[in-house]
Amino acid sequence: MEIPSVESVFDAAEWFLDTALNDGEYLQPMKMQYLMFLAQGYYAALTQGKRFIPGVFLATERGPIEPNSYRIYGSNRPVLSPRKMNRVTASFLQTIWARFGAYSSDYIYNLISGHSPYAEAFAAGEKTEISLPAMTEFYAGRAEKDERLKRAEFGTTRILRSQSGKAVAVKKWFPQKK
Repeated sequence: MEIPSVESVFDAAEWFLDTALNDGEYLQPMKMQYLMFLAQGYYAALTQGKRFIPGVFLATERGPIEPNSYRIYGSNRPVLSPRKMNRVTASFLQTIWARFGAYSSDYIYNLISGHSPYAEAFAAGEKTEISLPAMTEFYAGRAEKDERLKRAEFGTTRILRSQSGKAVAVKKWFPQKK
């Protein structure tokens, strides 16, 4: 079995919550669920089916949820000890945040509800598990069309923000040989 990129679903949840807070935004619990679902799907697509989060997502009327984090973060934020996340993982989450973080929870729900992995699982019944292979197949096609996600080279490029908020790619500089 492959080792997921993060140790627990709470690592990804805390990263999204902290990033939203740093951007001056309150992250609604359902928006966090949607972002984690998209992270799982796109990561699986970009890594040939590997899990990003060691958890499963269930199709519910409100959208895809990871049941453990849904229950814990449903009413308020628990106190958890922060864990250091490696740069590659943080860079991937930053790519997901840059792509979807500015959208409202309702917009992301409407987007995901049209995606076949969620729609097919929900059609099979409330709280049906959304399969990782279905997510991998569906999001592989979407990642190919999305320039930001296509450029998400794990660990080679860091995306930072300029003073105006524009995303800039940063690579390690090496002097040229003469």
